Amino acid sequence: MYKGQSIAVILPALNEGGKIGRAVSRIPRPLVDDVVVVDDGSSDTTAAEAEAAGARVLRHATNRGVGAAIRTGIEWAQEQGIALTGIMAGDDQDDPNELVRLAEAIVDGGYQFVQGSRYLPHGRRLNQPLSRTLMTRGYSVLFSIVTLRRITDATNGFKLFRTEICREWPLKQSWLDRYELEPYLLYEAIRRGCKVCEVPVTKYYPPDRSVGYTKMKAYRDWWRIVRPMLLLTVRIKH
Repeated sequence: MYKGQSIAVILPALNEGGKIGRAVSRIPRPLVDDVVVVDDGSSDTTAAEAEAAGARVLRHATNRGVGAAIRTGIEWAQEQGIALTGIMAGDDQDDPNELVRLAEAIVDGGYQFVQGSRYLPHGRRLNQPLSRTLMTRGYSVLFSIVTLRRITDATNGFKLFRTEICREWPLKQSWLDRYELEPYLLYEAIRRGCKVCEVPVTKYYPPDRSVGYTKMKAYRDWWRIVRPMLLLTVRIKH
């Protein structure tokens, strides 16, 4: 807990054997009450490795998408009455010790939704490819224009929010099952008038590109990230 506020952290994971155990074990206790790994139909040792590291594992029998995995985690947190829900990468790209910065912003600062940013002062990006820098910065500029709110790192998956704020949001829409849900959460928090801020965080990419630093397919999945902003703005989706 942080000052009496329970915290659950969701790690969506698909075939993250060799990474998920370290990601789980690095999350600071007792700051975080529950580490919830949502195994999205992995065919490797992801579930066993996460359980061995101390996580609660929720399993999808088949791959449904990262958005569906996050939704499963959020629904679990709501059912359990968890005060604050966090989302982090299951591939160990985030620094879990920085969770306290996000918790401080909510509990001490009165914010309802806190987005991590590698681009704020004191934020860091380690071994980040130039292509990823250009795409994340460009998307954030467009997101800021559309929402009329300056956001420096709109694609960052590291976030913490009051669990109850999205209870009535229509998260079960099937078009949010893949990469759409994370930007949708930030967009909706702003659109619905939640108190939103960013805090500096670190994003780490492995120096050896042969091990892979993302499961995203460049054009298809970047469109999935962009389209919530566009479809919601023109009110084709809700």
